[in-house]
Amino acid sequence: MGSTAERHEPACRVAHNLVNTLSAIIGHCDLLNEKIEQGTEAARRLATVHDLAESAVKQLTEHQRALAAESRKAG
Repeated sequence: MGSTAERHEPACRVAHNLVNTLSAIIGHCDLLNEKIEQGTEAARRLATVHDLAESAVKQLTEHQRALAAESRKAG
């Protein structure tokens, strides 16, 4: 099957790509937030999308760190 690092490489690439995509979503939310009227339903929904994307980035980053630590231990 190969080393632990080799087994985790596809998952790490996917996680990295997801983090990049989510970062773009967060950036677009920030830009839209500057243009949208605060206190509206649209502003609340935009904030929800922003917060969910940030949470997903944090979770993916933690997962990547855990995989890297596991690879170092096995290597």
